[in-house]
Amino acid sequence: MAVLFTRAFALRPLPLLIALTLLSAAILAACDPATPPAAPAAPPSQPTVDEILALDQAQSEGEVTPAPEVEAAPQPDPDQEDPPEPAAPAVEALVFVEPQQVRQGMSFLVVVDSPNAGAASVALEGAFLSFIREGGRLFTILPVDAEAPLGPLSLLISIADGEGRPALTVELEIEVLPANWPVEVVEIDDENSRLLDPEVIAEDLAVRSGVQFSKSPVRLWSGFFRPPTAGVITSTFGVRRSYNFAEPVDYHTGMDHAGALGELVVAPNNGIVAWTGETERRGRGVIIDHGGGLFTTYWHLSSISAEEGNPINRGDVLGRIGSTGLSTGPHLHWEVVVHGVAVDPIQWIREQEVPDPSAQFDPSQAIYRTEGAVDDTPTGAATDSG
Repeated sequence: MAVLFTRAFALRPLPLLIALTLLSAAILAACDPATPPAAPAAPPSQPTVDEILALDQAQSEGEVTPAPEVEAAPQPDPDQEDPPEPAAPAVEALVFVEPQQVRQGMSFLVVVDSPNAGAASVALEGAFLSFIREGGRLFTILPVDAEAPLGPLSLLISIADGEGRPALTVELEIEVLPANWPVEVVEIDDENSRLLDPEVIAEDLAVRSGVQFSKSPVRLWSGFFRPPTAGVITSTFGVRRSYNFAEPVDYHTGMDHAGALGELVVAPNNGIVAWTGETERRGRGVIIDHGGGLFTTYWHLSSISAEEGNPINRGDVLGRIGSTGLSTGPHLHWEVVVHGVAVDPIQWIREQEVPDPSAQFDPSQAIYRTEGAVDDTPTGAATDSG
């Protein structure tokens, strides 16, 4: 029997209930030494080897007193909806469009004055354009193509709160008016016939587009633009071009100034020299980034003084008039480009017509206003770039 007892405990430990009972009694006796010993009591009956083996056999056969059940944690109701996200704070805004009637080939200003808007953008004919922030004002300059359809032109303005969450969408329309472009006859000889070659046109467009569709995120210019040279205007923006008296196939995308070979060409406003170089069609040229999607370009130069990547200030020398590229004689061809679209430079050299992001607006003239917007909402940019 002794051998059986030893083997049983070697295979299976003493049942837990009995072990705990004996251990508890020993601990209680050790922790209360001041208690006088009680009268000796009959020693508790110790389990026999047969009882221990019987309990061990019952445990192995699953006949053990089950452990007390533990209450399961409550499970979430799958049909219960999640608590709603906290509502975004209301954005107060006044929206201005100036002017609201725009001639083909012109630019216009869109302004959101708001004390708590975080950002804004506009969708225009498939393009999504971000606004620039200056103080409590968000704004952008937008172009109307020289051949844009007449009538209403839709704008979709999206405004976000201070944390970037969509807060407001405003759909507006402006009216596009006719420009009634005249027709201009340009006589070209065999040497300049490549002016109309599709490959030459594509090469020129690729160079300019790679620069003019990028933009600095801040406004670098201020006020109206000075003429870039002293020569008289010989060809205006938008005129339909008839080459050698044929049907017009395109329009003039800039303004031409007459000038003597070598006459100075200067920057009309502040910016950064975004590109200098040469194309077969336009000859030597300079492109200035004025910030916020506004560029000016200067072509057919005989020489270039500006250095790519450098800041440029109003009146700084860019180069000298020439006749490089496909040109019939010395002159300056210069352009104003807004978000990749050529617009009429004449608007930008007239102080009363240039789009002015720092202008003060009458709140009562807002084209749209939220219910929370009050008359003391800022109606002018806090700072003026220069």
